[in-house]
Amino acid sequence: MVRKIASFIVLTCIAGLLGASPAAADDARLYTVLTGAAERPGPGDPDGFGLAAIIIDDDTNELCLSMVFFNVTLPTTGLHIHLAPPNAPGPVVVPFTAPTRNVVHECVTVANEALLDDIAANPGRYYLNLHTQPLYAAGAIRGQLAGG
Repeated sequence: MVRKIASFIVLTCIAGLLGASPAAADDARLYTVLTGAAERPGPGDPDGFGLAAIIIDDDTNELCLSMVFFNVTLPTTGLHIHLAPPNAPGPVVVPFTAPTRNVVHECVTVANEALLDDIAANPGRYYLNLHTQPLYAAGAIRGQLAGG
């Protein structure tokens, strides 16, 4: 029952973020569902999963992430946006602070405006993943980004 309530709260919050109107044409609302099965090269955490929403503010070059994840053992060692197709690993392009709990809300300023524009225009080229130690140093859960 607690898991159902938590999932409902998370989905409601993410829906609220995605429902917010962007301020400019280049702003973006993105989302992803993260799973261990999506991790490449794998294996990821078999029962780990998460939900994330991202808002890109083109005026301030700010990227804000709201995320919740379940069944992933803490401590985490990294949370990043990477550049790569769904079937391959890729380089980190936007780092976040490694979470200390399973709920994340963080905004980062990205100096490379062209990168933010590309993430907004081509979200499927990018993925979000969470790393843990010692079992899933290469990635516990992963989700390819999609437009809102």
